[in-house]
Amino acid sequence: MPKKYFTVEEANALIPDLLDWVPQLQELYTLMNEGFPDIQKARSKAEYGGGSVHGTEYLQVALKANQITQGLEKQGCVLKGIEMGLVDFPTIRDGKEVLLCWKAPEKEIRFWHDLNTGFAGRQPI
Repeated sequence: MPKKYFTVEEANALIPDLLDWVPQLQELYTLMNEGFPDIQKARSKAEYGGGSVHGTEYLQVALKANQITQGLEKQGCVLKGIEMGLVDFPTIRDGKEVLLCWKAPEKEIRFWHDLNTGFAGRQPI
């Protein structure tokens, strides 16, 4: 599948979805990391056949998080940081590939950065 390049307008059109999906994804990841303490124990003992009575619930949460992540990726978005709610959109600026940068809960795309600078290198559009 060829890489999708976004205009600012196309990226902004996805913001309402991002304002829904990213908080859901953040909640799911928090739940995965904090809501199943016995899963951590099961992971540490996995080589010895460990398991968890909450394995099915954990798997449902993980599958939902994966579904949202795949939905973002199918749109052409690049999920950069779940905790901070960072999503990038590939674009061409002055003949060079860069990334439009969105951070939850911003209402529109207002920044971009080079491929290698990341969030710290955000510049106003």
